[in-house]
Amino acid sequence: MARRIKRRSSRRPSVWSLLVIRSLLVANGLILLAVGALYIRFGSRVGGLIAGCVLIGVAALLFGCVPLTDPYRRRRR
Repeated sequence: MARRIKRRSSRRPSVWSLLVIRSLLVANGLILLAVGALYIRFGSRVGGLIAGCVLIGVAALLFGCVPLTDPYRRRRR
């Protein structure tokens, strides 16, 4: 019996699914940015600063992933 090799689908995600992912990335990034700013402003000196900077860094990471959800982006081969 020959094993069947599963090939990765070459289909592209739909525009609507990319729109949903993009809106979730932006919304979560904004929430993390706001909470991080509040931690920096009202948190304890060291702990609030560290937690705020980590949250703002994660928000920047989420904002950095937004261009990957561009439906018209070409794949590099």
